[in-house]
Amino acid sequence: MNDAPALRKADIGVAMGITGTDVSKEASDLVLLDDNFASIVAGIEEGRAVFDNIKKFTTYVLASNVPEMVPFLAYVTLPVPLALNVIQILSIDLGTDMIPAIGLGQEPPEPTVMKRPPRPRDAHLLSWSVLSRAYLFFGMIEAAYSLLLFFLVLLDGGWRWGQQLAEDDGLYRSATAVTLISVVWMQIGNLVACRSQHTLRVNRSFFRNRLAVFGV
Repeated sequence: MNDAPALRKADIGVAMGITGTDVSKEASDLVLLDDNFASIVAGIEEGRAVFDNIKKFTTYVLASNVPEMVPFLAYVTLPVPLALNVIQILSIDLGTDMIPAIGLGQEPPEPTVMKRPPRPRDAHLLSWSVLSRAYLFFGMIEAAYSLLLFFLVLLDGGWRWGQQLAEDDGLYRSATAVTLISVVWMQIGNLVACRSQHTLRVNRSFFRNRLAVFGV
């Protein structure tokens, strides 16, 4: 019996890699190398995990852009010192973001991954939920908290509104250092939060992700 027309018409044509004919393999979208239908379930689970992990590390990386951009916007629009300099921003991007982000890409599938309905065909990786979670939630929290600490250190050291400080000023360097450290620490919290899109997963499984632990 020629299965090729049915395989072409199906949403996802599946052929057997061992017992299937060459014609059916050519017409199918998916070939089971072991002729085991359980492999379909395993493949779907792995595919969903990959899609989820890309969204996780994208959210993680994008979130740090907000506390990096807001100090420059404040510096341009308000009479205040720059809370983060260029070298400090590079240290966040290159020194603290890369390895944890790669670690998020190696996260195992979440326990509920196969209980979710299939995502729509027009679903995008950079969806509104990903961007809003990164920029409007995590990013704004990091920006607000880091700037709060920046100004608290300045005010505690005698700084007054509108006063400009030299780059080698001890008070200014202390304030920018606190801003940098706060962003780095909050990125660690962001890393833990991004491990799941639905729950806060602070458990032993985090320590099994050696790359993420090494990044921290």
